[in-house]
Amino acid sequence: MTLSLDMFDTPVQLLPKPKGLHGITELGPDRLALEPGQQYRFSFNMGACIGCHSCEVACAEQNGLPPEVTWRKVGEVEGGSFPTTKRFHLSLACNHCLEPACLQGCPTGAYTKLDNGIVAHHADDCIGCQYCTWNCPYSVPAFQPDRRIVTKCDMCQPRLESGGTSACVDACPTHAIGIEVVDVAAWRLDHHEADGPNMPPSELTISTTRIILPDDMPLETFAISDHDLKLEHPHWPLVWVTLLTQMAMGAIGSTLLVGVERHGAIVAFLAASIALPASLLHLGRPVMAWKALRGLRRSWLSREVLFFGLLAAATSIAVVAPSTTTAAVAVAMGVAGVYSSGRLYVVPGRPAWNTPLTIWAFLLSGAATGPLLAMTVTGREHPLQLLSAAAMIAQMVVLATNLIRLKNNPAREYRGSYRLITQHCNRLLAARVGLIILGLLLVFNAPAFVAMAVVLVAEGLGRYLFFVTVVPLSTPGGFFTGR
Repeated sequence: MTLSLDMFDTPVQLLPKPKGLHGITELGPDRLALEPGQQYRFSFNMGACIGCHSCEVACAEQNGLPPEVTWRKVGEVEGGSFPTTKRFHLSLACNHCLEPACLQGCPTGAYTKLDNGIVAHHADDCIGCQYCTWNCPYSVPAFQPDRRIVTKCDMCQPRLESGGTSACVDACPTHAIGIEVVDVAAWRLDHHEADGPNMPPSELTISTTRIILPDDMPLETFAISDHDLKLEHPHWPLVWVTLLTQMAMGAIGSTLLVGVERHGAIVAFLAASIALPASLLHLGRPVMAWKALRGLRRSWLSREVLFFGLLAAATSIAVVAPSTTTAAVAVAMGVAGVYSSGRLYVVPGRPAWNTPLTIWAFLLSGAATGPLLAMTVTGREHPLQLLSAAAMIAQMVVLATNLIRLKNNPAREYRGSYRLITQHCNRLLAARVGLIILGLLLVFNAPAFVAMAVVLVAEGLGRYLFFVTVVPLSTPGGFFTGR
């Protein structure tokens, strides 16, 4: 049998220069100038791709990437019924979106949308918080361990500026990948060609990558990587940071209920003060953490840092000058900080988190643990016992509601999270529920510090499950590489 590349070589059909709806023009060495309202973008012909991964290799070589980091990824999708099943490959890098979620969520301003449409990442401003990866529905930005920052595709801009094209385009033997010029206004009105099989909806960020689907594409497909359901990273520093700041909010709020005392302000100050340095452990570049305050206008991470810093300052003032006013200010900063912390995770790129229930769970965590901490140091019980017990019951309701939400949604990301929680981590889930019930009994029948220890472990398990069982939106991956 003789194989010919002709069977794979299906050239991209390009419309003539700015004519028609999208105004698409092929990019070559002699076509680098952009007219007003235009930008560069990738195109991908799915029917031409043979899955050789040459584009991945060329990208990694061009950008000096370590083996565990990929900017361009080749995935696989299947569809049809036996014996007429079909398998196709999908090669994607950064989509250089019109409304890039990575840029909108970055707290340091490390991303910019250049005049030519490329979404550029500036390494000098990156602190390695990885929030951009959570925000991006395509999970494009990749944490690079050797540099301790996030990195991503820049369409090989230096090559474009010198009259060439991207390394992935040059390396593709079947011409499946190309670079085009597109009219931004027209594409914003109609970007359905950016939607591909088993991909996030293009409307989330208005992806600009144009995907040419083959004529024999089955109506229903699944990603080969769907088999690869695994736990995410637990982010231990974030587990303890969120728990401690929420406990500090609950503790200072409890002292306001039972009468302001210096002891309650002291423990709230200590919890907040320990949480802030602990948060640095999550960053790739802790010494540059101060840059996180740059994005106050758009980033919830920046607002979280601000309000928790103000919480530490307000509780310190409440220690020196305990009064209803100083405690109330501290409570306000704590609530604002915990709300910002919750909003930080309410992003489309992580469907299991993308719900108001996340914010309620964070607030209730503080309301369950904070009063017990205040009871331990002040010796006051009423009405703190009732507040903590009510918060624990409400937390159980939030947990059950979220599980029902995940179970009833047929999307892979929702059902995947439900499966991870109830099957892979069923013992941890049972332990969390059991500890909450035990905490409800102990809050009225045991020393406060005993109940606090039990409830804190329960909330810690809940926060661990929160991070590891999320199934992110992403593009299809391979059988061995996963998503």
